[in-house]
Amino acid sequence: MSGTNTNPDWHLDHDTGMIQGTRATLPQLSAAECPIEGMYEKHFNQRELCADMDALAATAQPRPDLARRILVNLSRDLPAHFEDEEQALFPTLRARALPEDELEKILTRLEREHEIAKSAFALLNPALACMVDGAPPMQDDRDALWRLSAAESRHLIVENAILPPLARMHLTPEDKRALLAEMCARREQSPRMDSACARALAKIEYAAIGEQT
Repeated sequence: MSGTNTNPDWHLDHDTGMIQGTRATLPQLSAAECPIEGMYEKHFNQRELCADMDALAATAQPRPDLARRILVNLSRDLPAHFEDEEQALFPTLRARALPEDELEKILTRLEREHEIAKSAFALLNPALACMVDGAPPMQDDRDALWRLSAAESRHLIVENAILPPLARMHLTPEDKRALLAEMCARREQSPRMDSACARALAKIEYAAIGEQT
């Protein structure tokens, strides 16, 4: 394990077992602006995740910087974005959509893809943790990164094509204000430790602290 924490923005709180100082990027929007643009921004962040996975998959050399950036995204940004959609946007759209929108089938598919992505990233997590510690990516891990990046990219294309138009059509001003408030509040919370990626980051940080003492 490396002897120092190379990411000063977060640390492990040993009393709570939480990663402290780790925050999803707050959408750069005022309360009067439509939070749908914030969803676009979150999708842009996930495209950056895909680019990082592609870059890590393309090399057989150690890239701890890329592996750490992916783990931080998976423990912080991606869970917050999934919760934005699953706990706020999707229920509101279900309440507002018309029968002819045929929205339920779409949202069920997107939710299922979220679950598949969470499971796939959890399986890759041990390898990513080793890469953060300086191990080179193995061929199986590189293949998995390619597959996950491609699947996430396809998912984002579908979401961008469907969700913003429906949200603009159906969400009321009150819905938008409530959605933005939830997005902001969610990003004021430390990430939960029920994420395999968050636990890996905590383990790495814990080992680094141990080597310094």
